[in-house]
Amino acid sequence: MEHGDTLEELRSLYELERKRAETLARVSEAIVASLDLNEILRSVLNLAVEVMAAERGFLMLADEGQEKLELAVAHNLEHDQVERDEDLRVSRSIVERVVATGQPVITTDAQSDPRFNAQHSIVSLHIRSIVCVPLKVRSHIVGVVYLDSRVLPGLFNRRDPALLQSFTNQAAMAIENARLYERQRAQLQEITALRDLQANILESIASGVVTLDESRHLTTFNRAAERTFGVSADAMLGKEWRVLEALIPGIGRLLETFGAGGNQRTAFEATGRHPMRGALILQLTAAPLTGPSGDSTGLALLVADRTEQRALEMAHAEQLQRSRRVEETFTRYLAPHVVQALVHDPEGVQLGGERCMATMLFADIRGFTHLSTQMEPERVVELLNTYLDRAVGAVFDHDGLLDKFYGDGVMAIFGPPRVRPDDAKRALETAVALQRLVSQLDGSFTVPLEISVGVATGEVVAGNIGSSRRMEYTVIGDAVNLASRLQAAAPAHHILCDETTYRLAQSRFEGERMTAKIKGRDDLVTVYDIPPENQR
Repeated sequence: MEHGDTLEELRSLYELERKRAETLARVSEAIVASLDLNEILRSVLNLAVEVMAAERGFLMLADEGQEKLELAVAHNLEHDQVERDEDLRVSRSIVERVVATGQPVITTDAQSDPRFNAQHSIVSLHIRSIVCVPLKVRSHIVGVVYLDSRVLPGLFNRRDPALLQSFTNQAAMAIENARLYERQRAQLQEITALRDLQANILESIASGVVTLDESRHLTTFNRAAERTFGVSADAMLGKEWRVLEALIPGIGRLLETFGAGGNQRTAFEATGRHPMRGALILQLTAAPLTGPSGDSTGLALLVADRTEQRALEMAHAEQLQRSRRVEETFTRYLAPHVVQALVHDPEGVQLGGERCMATMLFADIRGFTHLSTQMEPERVVELLNTYLDRAVGAVFDHDGLLDKFYGDGVMAIFGPPRVRPDDAKRALETAVALQRLVSQLDGSFTVPLEISVGVATGEVVAGNIGSSRRMEYTVIGDAVNLASRLQAAAPAHHILCDETTYRLAQSRFEGERMTAKIKGRDDLVTVYDIPPENQR
């Protein structure tokens, strides 16, 4: 007992201590009852102010790295005031001392305390009572509680720091628990978000995803897998892998192959079953599932339904094959470019034509009527087909257009629908080729085969001629008639061409220039005769 203490003062002091102890007990119960960090921080400071009957106070908390203290909550002080006000510089210096020493600081009358009475803020603000206590968890300082009063000296006594310390120790533990809870809750939220994201991704994937754990039980069966197999996930999850046999016959062998290959990513093609759609064509990709440490945790099956795609591919292939057969068939009757136009744009073939330059070729078998009387009809047809087949080949080899057969004759066009500078030259070379192939056929039949060829060049109208129900691509013009007349006038084995063709062709096959009377023409026509000996 100090000198001068009265019995009444002792009783008052005892009552004060009892109330403080009861309040501290109540405070301890309150702060450990919550896991909300902000709520605990506010409770710790408010109850500390209440217990110590302080005027002002603040609580600072170490960051997660415990490198610096940051203001958490304040009582009767603004945040900026604590952080920047020069008049509170002393409070910051006291906090630094508590953190450095780990010991509480108390002054019952700062105005007369030699440690602080030189501080300008102590004098100007008339701060009289101060207490600052560390918040400790297992000897680590996680924060401080600072309280002061500008009114009463002796507000705090020497027993207060120990009393307050026991309170702040519990508070520090509660704060750390709340922090741990916050971290775990954040991790849980992150895990939940990742799980939800994973679930959303799995559900949004167009391909089926089926996962199995290490014991080969199904752990995932996404919505695309449900659609592919017509089975609900509820009927599959948790079941052993054998339930997949009903959906993917032979899946057991595929899984064995996957395991035998060292659980490496592997692709398979397999058949599947759907209760309504029947047989399925599947592309399966098996991949290992691994944990954070790299250990195997199971496997994933990516299931791509290729049934419709394969059906479309087969239908497309059949359609292409049909188109080729149609094209090949009609090419025997129509010009190749007309057939191609029909295949690619059936509606684009219209009646009409356009003016252009063209070189026409007519070739005819000489004396065919007399020849046919000397042979059996079958042999006549055989001879004619053999000749015409090779004749068409010669035309096509020189990029000519077969216009038509007329009896035992052939009409070919060089130019339309794609006019080129060497049309006349190619036409004349075709005429020579026809004469050569006829000579090669000698001896193949009992009678000799002879042809004459006429070639002429001029402006024509080329296009689709006929009616909307029956049309053909051909050319109309004086040059067509002239080529036909030249063929009729040409002797066997000879080629007659007009002057325009001979000049444009600049051919190495020398022709004899002459003038001739052509049927249907009043004037004489200049023509060039290329005899057999000049066709080599």
